[in-house]
Amino acid sequence: KVFIKLNKYHKLIAWQQFYGLILAFFCRLFKVKKAPKIYIMTFIYKSKNKFYYKFMKYIVSSEYITKLIVFSDEEKTYYAKLFNIDEKLFYCSRLGVPDVSNKFKDKKNSHKYYLAVGRSNRDYTYLRNVWKEEYGELIIISDSYKEPAKKGITCLRNCYGDEYLQYVADCYAQIIPLEDEKISSGALCFLQAMMLSRPSIVTNNVTVEDYIDSGIDGLIIEKTEAAFVKAIDYLENTENYSRMCECARKKYTEKYSEISLGKSIAHMLMCN
Repeated sequence: KVFIKLNKYHKLIAWQQFYGLILAFFCRLFKVKKAPKIYIMTFIYKSKNKFYYKFMKYIVSSEYITKLIVFSDEEKTYYAKLFNIDEKLFYCSRLGVPDVSNKFKDKKNSHKYYLAVGRSNRDYTYLRNVWKEEYGELIIISDSYKEPAKKGITCLRNCYGDEYLQYVADCYAQIIPLEDEKISSGALCFLQAMMLSRPSIVTNNVTVEDYIDSGIDGLIIEKTEAAFVKAIDYLENTENYSRMCECARKKYTEKYSEISLGKSIAHMLMCN
């Protein structure tokens, strides 16, 4: 529908990237002379095969893409080199999430558990292998978790919206084991944890250090059992834990709210 009525639009922001990417593809394919400025938000590329790579390069190297928005500094350099395009085509912002903490702050319970969430780019095999019953209960919210049953681990496959956020609000801390170190992922989850004053343990990734100060408002670890054990021990220290919860919420308020994201995108639109 948008393609048929292109002359009605001046600027288009594609929050779901493929709506914008496919629109740019058709514009290039049919050599459209007058098209709106297309901003891709958020751009994430995961390698699949040669055809997919050529398809994506055909799109991102076209004149119809005004900006590719990424949420970490490393991604700009990585994608520019990967697709052999100008790094100036990218705009780096920080992700922001709406503050809904007031809905959950009075609903805490005494049931202590760690929480792992998400389906994209997750290494749940690693998490299952390093988790020990002595750590307590681990609840995993994901429809992509396919590991064999293990004592101390519970998987919820259909948990969304406020029900999911209630689990985040009630958990002791969140764990995000990432598979590919070069792909942006997991930020939405650990920012929601920050919003709800919960620290996260995240395995190292090119994007994570842009958001988390390890040891201050969360923990970034190498994907080893020794590093995981050390992180759990650190969080089980009451003084460390209380400080990290406070710092996580403060960091969210200052940098990662929905308002902060809106201001960043507005600045980009005014300059481009």
